Amino acid sequence: MRKLAKAVVDLRNAPPAQPFVGPAILNSKAAGVFFHEVLGHRVEGHRQKDESEGRTFAQKVGEQIMPPFMFVYDDPTRDTMGEKPLVGNYKFDDEGVPAQRVQLVDKGVLRGFLMGRSPIRNFAASNGHGRCTPGSAPVARQGNLIVDSSKRVPYAKLRAMLIQEAKAQHKPYGLVIDEISGGFTITQNYMPQSYSLLPLRVTRVYADGRPDELTRGVNIVGTPLSSLERILCAAKDDDTFNGRCGAESGWVPVSATSPSLLVKTIELEKEYKQQDQPPILPPPAIEGR
Repeated sequence: MRKLAKAVVDLRNAPPAQPFVGPAILNSKAAGVFFHEVLGHRVEGHRQKDESEGRTFAQKVGEQIMPPFMFVYDDPTRDTMGEKPLVGNYKFDDEGVPAQRVQLVDKGVLRGFLMGRSPIRNFAASNGHGRCTPGSAPVARQGNLIVDSSKRVPYAKLRAMLIQEAKAQHKPYGLVIDEISGGFTITQNYMPQSYSLLPLRVTRVYADGRPDELTRGVNIVGTPLSSLERILCAAKDDDTFNGRCGAESGWVPVSATSPSLLVKTIELEKEYKQQDQPPILPPPAIEGR
């Protein structure tokens, strides 16, 4: 409880962050949410044929979409990752198809999509990812999204690489995104193909050796194709984000597991702040008490 109270006080006292573009480390849980929003929703099968969708990856099977040391798969057959439970696990999807592991990205190359029973070109069969809440029609959804990398270093080395990258870009600092509470991604074609993530803690790591500085009041924004290409390295750590994901077929439990990732650039914007003000007059019912 004291640790939580200190974290809240530290965050309250932290200076507001400013819009920024520069290098960053996405710590493992944050990296999992990043992949869920940036890649996961865009490789759901039904989005590849819906004309109202942006279809970012529809024609990119067999193409390099991220560095060759990156691998991504979705495996709802797993119920744990190490000692961590995976809440996106199931034996059969909501269309009665057995759950299957699906390799989405291999050595940075897009290999396939998450499929329900609705076929698309070159992917005629379900791979056990048709999901929904009761009363909704199932569509292809994520289960346990797992990110892996063949290029890993100790976390301390990843932090040193962040400082080196900040110096190379002539930036005063790099960022460490500790955790992300959630986010959203726009996949429809009548809107920009972008995403927004809501970080809980953002820390400035200064290139000149000054102490780290906690900041607040920002969102992470970007577009998928350029964001995925900017991954530089991963750490020798993995952690899991467990949560619930909302889409056309309702809210379903999902997990996202990833190592911490160093990215060449990430963009921050100021978060929307409600201008709440107290009422000018007290409520009549309690006036005079």
